Order: sequence, then structure tokens, then C-alpha cells
Amino acid sequence: MASRKRGSRTRKRRGDPGQLNLFDTPADEAPAPTKRAAPLQVRTKRLKAASVERSIAFSPREASTYLGVTVSTLKSWRAKKIGPKWTRRGARLVCYFPEDLDAFLRRGPRDPDKS
Repeated sequence: MASRKRGSRTRKRRGDPGQLNLFDTPADEAPAPTKRAAPLQVRTKRLKAASVERSIAFSPREASTYLGVTVSTLKSWRAKKIGPKWTRRGARLVCYFPEDLDAFLRRGPRDPDKS
């Protein structure tokens, strides 16, 4: 069997040299200068602050930083039901409220047998 020579075979596309590509411009025409658009002026309305006071919810990462433990420790505590109180927002989003984290720090870990 004859061995084939390995190498890159590049074929040049042969076409009409006078034919322009999509992005080519004719040599006799110079591109027209473009004008810069004026910056948009957006008028914004000021919204009044809502009278409803909402508490901030921490993500597990923020809560772990706040408590000084790892995220996996919080996940383990959730499974064993011994950690701080947590809530679920939607299907997967877990959040902690600062009041609950402070109460956990004051109280200490819960015993799952007593709850």
C-alpha cells in the first residue's frame, strides 16, 4: 500500500476576480463618513419609597459568611434540621433572614430529637 502524504490540502476558491464579496467595496467608491448619533436623553421619574418595609433575605453563601461556617455545613444542617431557620423561595432557592440567623447564634444548634 502506498502511504499518503499527510498535510493540509488547501483549495483556493476560484471565482471571478472582478466579483465583489459581501463586505467588499468598489475601489472607486470611498466609504461614506458616518455621522455620530446624539446621545439619548432619558427622563426618569422618581419613585416614592414604598411604605412597606421588607426584610433582606440572605443567600446560603451570604448566610455562611455571616455565621462563619461553610455552605456545605449549612446544607448539612438543613438536611438534619439542626441549623438556623430557612425558607424556600420557588423550587430551589433557599434563603435565610438575618433575624433568624441572630436567633440561631443566641440559641445555639437545635437538637433534632427535641424539635
